[in-house]
Amino acid sequence: MALILWSSDYKVDVDNLDADHIMIFSLINHIDESHQSGSDEYAIGRILKVLIDRAFAHFQREEMMMRRKSYPGYDSHVAEHQKIIDELQSLYEIYLETPSAAVSREIVELLSAWLEDHILVTDMQYRPYLADG
Repeated sequence: MALILWSSDYKVDVDNLDADHIMIFSLINHIDESHQSGSDEYAIGRILKVLIDRAFAHFQREEMMMRRKSYPGYDSHVAEHQKIIDELQSLYEIYLETPSAAVSREIVELLSAWLEDHILVTDMQYRPYLADG
């Protein structure tokens, strides 16, 4: 069973941001399934790198769109992004020094819990400003 399930509740109605969110959910689940199936940490580490890169690219895309639309909650939203970026970078540096299932699981759990809350609360606040259509 997937660790984090995408549903229409997570739609922010910005196609490329929704696609980013779906991709991030998918990568989180892929890593979780790899842990469950006993994949080695080298394989998991490669997926983890893609996940973190995608998350950071998504944050940049989202911030660019908010800036363009003069979203009034921009500063606090960016501050939330920076907090998770700092946490992820710190954990990933630890992971690179000593790849372990415990650290990769911690990264996945941190990002999945944060992502669910962030989309449903913080991202939904920009929806009226950025929504397609």
